[in-house]
Amino acid sequence: MVGPSTGSQDRAVTKHQEPAAVNPKISCALPASGLESFAVQGKHPGRAAAPRTPGEISDLLRTAQHQQWAVVPFGSGSRQDLGNPPKRFDLALATTRLNRIPEYEPQDLVVRVESGCRLGRLQEMLAADRLCLPIDPPGYGQTTLGGMVATNASGPGRLGHGTLRDYLLGIGVVQADGSQTRFGSRVVKNVTGYDMCKLYAGSFGTLGIFSDFYFKLKPLPPMEKTVVGLFKSLPQVQGALSRLLQSPLIPTAVEFLNGGAWRQLDRELDWNGKIGGYALAVKFGDLEAAVNWQVEELRSIWGMHTDGDMLVSDSREQTELWDFLREDHFCLAAPPQESLKLKVNILPNQLVRWIGEVEGQLSETEVPFFLRAHAGSGVMRVFCHLDPSTPQAGRLATLIERWRSLLNAVRGSVVIEKGPANLKNQVDAWGYRYKDLKLMKQVKKQLDPQEILNPGRFVV
Repeated sequence: MVGPSTGSQDRAVTKHQEPAAVNPKISCALPASGLESFAVQGKHPGRAAAPRTPGEISDLLRTAQHQQWAVVPFGSGSRQDLGNPPKRFDLALATTRLNRIPEYEPQDLVVRVESGCRLGRLQEMLAADRLCLPIDPPGYGQTTLGGMVATNASGPGRLGHGTLRDYLLGIGVVQADGSQTRFGSRVVKNVTGYDMCKLYAGSFGTLGIFSDFYFKLKPLPPMEKTVVGLFKSLPQVQGALSRLLQSPLIPTAVEFLNGGAWRQLDRELDWNGKIGGYALAVKFGDLEAAVNWQVEELRSIWGMHTDGDMLVSDSREQTELWDFLREDHFCLAAPPQESLKLKVNILPNQLVRWIGEVEGQLSETEVPFFLRAHAGSGVMRVFCHLDPSTPQAGRLATLIERWRSLLNAVRGSVVIEKGPANLKNQVDAWGYRYKDLKLMKQVKKQLDPQEILNPGRFVV
């Protein structure tokens, strides 16, 4: 049996000894007229409900299990392009009414927040005390905390701050059978047994429905500045990146953009054609003296590796720049073209080589594309604009499979984060081929034996 150690001290389980009477009439049902808003990759639910409490989630899941309804959790919808289309879609479980912040202790750097609360709202409240949850995924203002935990979302700040798993202290989960379970707590402590919070983070809503979370917080930095280095060639980028990552400097983010992506930034921010072939944006956040020293030290160690640089210190310009580097919509296609967004995970020391490989192979397809990367973390995003009247999707499907075969030897991956239906019909969104797949299937079978939670959308 796969599950938490019975000796673990950080969990408490409430089991319902006798199943409640099943009533297919849902008390928290939403009007049928609004079902269109819950579409997931072209599929629509037969019904939708918006529970207000964990108890109502329990009732919904017991009903769903009895009726054999497939349940898709739904927050703001900003991350529903991820994964495969659902195999079945009977009930959309909206978390929009679970949007409270029941506990907040700024002096303890801890907050408890319900799963349907939006990240932008939480950050606004925390900023009043100069605090933050230092996670910056795309869709920053609209994405919910539940969607972020389900997808383990992160952004440019993952280099300096880590991912959401690093800040998740406790989690409330309603299991597929309706039982309510809590793992972790509001304090940081070491315990024996499995770290179940990390199991659920990134599980894509396939192991349970989240009700609430405890997060640890961090203070906002007193000052931030960004150095944008400009480069004519990828060998220059490799040299500059190696010098930076081997130095004593502590950047909070290092972002790479190719020429196409930087031209987009130039148009959006009106930088008057200052952008060249490639660029690295390096952000520092700390006390004023520490930031100023790091900026000067970076310019010194880069030396002849760059074709110049720009310093972004104005707070408004900082916000505009990092909004661009965080968000997707600047690089997405406008209709009638279709967008393809890939996430390529690779070892950081192989990133620049793979950027060259991807650029070269995509150039042969004549598909417009943009490349961005969390350069210190080994995560590259590839954005392509596809013409639906051509066989471009088929060509890209072949490339994706080729890249996956090459990356498999170094445990890299290529994930389709957004793509047209005809491409996802040809190639799986995840392409997961590693030995722990068997263990993942056992965990799924143990926690959701009837496979009613987000069936078909994740790896298992």
